[in-house]
Amino acid sequence: MSSNVFGEDLHNTRHLQTTYYVTDTTQAYDFYWDRESGLRVNIGILDVHLIPEYHDVDHSANSDNEFMMENPHDSDEKMRFQRVIQNYCRSASI
Repeated sequence: MSSNVFGEDLHNTRHLQTTYYVTDTTQAYDFYWDRESGLRVNIGILDVHLIPEYHDVDHSANSDNEFMMENPHDSDEKMRFQRVIQNYCRSASI
């Protein structure tokens, strides 16, 4: 590697995992992971949205629906796509 690139051998480095329970959007949290390679990773959690926000999508213009429904490669994918449209889209036009 060149001198301006940091690198780690991910095959020989511990897998780091931290569980943090976030209760609302005003909560912020910072912590560090000190890696075996000498790198220090700063993790910051802020502005967490716990309730999903959905937006309507116009399926008639520039839609991939037609391509997905005519895709002959994977019928399971086509059925999954149909279920998503039927269960989650208000204007379900396939």
